[in-house]
This record gives sequence, C-alpha cells and structure tokens, in this order.
Amino acid sequence: MHKWSLEKFTYPWEHIVIDNFLPEEIFKILLCSIVNKDFAFSKRPLGKIKINYEDFYKQEVNDFFKQYINETFMTEYFSAYRNYSVLESHFTFQTTPCRTSPIHCDNEEKILSLVLYISPKTQIGTTLYDVNKKYSKTIDWIPNRAFIFCPLSDLTYHSYKNETSVFRNTLNFNLSSEV
Repeated sequence: MHKWSLEKFTYPWEHIVIDNFLPEEIFKILLCSIVNKDFAFSKRPLGKIKINYEDFYKQEVNDFFKQYINETFMTEYFSAYRNYSVLESHFTFQTTPCRTSPIHCDNEEKILSLVLYISPKTQIGTTLYDVNKKYSKTIDWIPNRAFIFCPLSDLTYHSYKNETSVFRNTLNFNLSSEV
C-alpha cells in the first residue's frame, strides 16, 4: 500500500491535506504529460484552461484513484459524506498567469473535490474562507499535495490565484452525483 502523509482539519470546514499523494513514479508520469504538453486543451472564460484529461490519461493514475479514493475513504474521513452514483471526472486545470478565481463553493452535484498540485514548484495554493467568506487559511502549494473536501453550498468557500508568469497546473478529481 502506498504511504502518504495525511492530515485532517475541521477549520473552517472539513478537509484533508495529503502530501506525497501519488507514488513518485505515477506523479512523474503525470508531470511529464503536463510538461510535454501531451494533451489537448480548450480555453475557458476568465483565463482558465480545461484540459481534456482523457486525451493523456494514464492507466496507472486511473488505477491509483480507484484503489484509494473510494467510498471507504470517504466514510472514514468525512462526516458530511453523501452517497453517490459513481460519476467520476478527472481533468486538469491550467490557470493562466495573473488570474484570480472568485470566492466560491463547488457545485452541489459534486460529492468530493480533490485538487492535486502539479507544477510549477512554487505557486499559491488554495485559500479557504469561513461561512461569512472571511479568510481562514491557505493550503500551501507543494507539488504532489492533494487538498480534498466534500463541497457543501454556503459552507465550503474557497478560491485560488496565480500571480506568477507561468501556468498553475492542477489535477482536479471529482466524484459527482446525478442531478
């Protein structure tokens, strides 16, 4: 079994931070795919680029997620966990330089949101806010660090930004329910 460093937090809302999320050899596959631009992408509004991850999706990454991010994991770590009919989505985001996302909560149909920091080595992580949208903390950016939470409307407020001159690359993994 892969060993990672997992910390669970309850402030400002339940979330987990896992360092060394992917085994090193699998993270290198993912990183090389990003660096070599071995994928297709399309521009989205406000400087966010959604990459069609299926175009460069590697079986090793897929197998890892299925083995570790599942219902057992969810029920062990999240009191707000809701059952889901398995609709997985795997995609990466490249946030263009000098872009800030607004404070927001994820869609209600998302049961789990996982953001895996990929590259560059130095970047700004994810900022968390309380129910009143007041700053609470920032999850530091460390490549191969996963930030995981169960989205709840009007509670799990967060934002991210890229103040550098290079792309901010993340892998976003969601478990979603049918609406």
